[in-house]
Amino acid sequence: MTKENLNLLNGKYSRNPVNQSEVWKGDLFWNFYTRGYNVGEDSLCSVNIRVVDERNLVVTLMKNDSIIKSKVIKGKLKNGYFEMKLRVFFIPTIYLNVFRTTKFRLGLLENQNLTTDYKQIAWGTGFVIIPFFDKEEEPDFEYRKLN
Repeated sequence: MTKENLNLLNGKYSRNPVNQSEVWKGDLFWNFYTRGYNVGEDSLCSVNIRVVDERNLVVTLMKNDSIIKSKVIKGKLKNGYFEMKLRVFFIPTIYLNVFRTTKFRLGLLENQNLTTDYKQIAWGTGFVIIPFFDKEEEPDFEYRKLN
């Protein structure tokens, strides 16, 4: 994608990927909002994406034709994808120290379906001061364009 064809992202997309192996993997709601957010029956839900400009997208979660949630997502074009740094989470306390950062990329396939990449890195120490490290990646999910 480039600045000139970024508007091709505009449209309504299915909530779940085309080839879904696990129920919770690749949920498009979770990628834009918080993992675990649930609005009910999957078949009635979709995600509407509207490009505002080269740095902003409006993402609307839909159930039937009703708007559930909507927000502006900031990002930038990088290597043909729209890349977003969704959230940085940091808890500095004596008993719990956590740092988490999340990145999410959107792209278009030749068939006009949406493709996504999600990456999260988290690390910290817990109550009994046992260090942990976590790294998640969900590469190449495809979402059917509905309109």
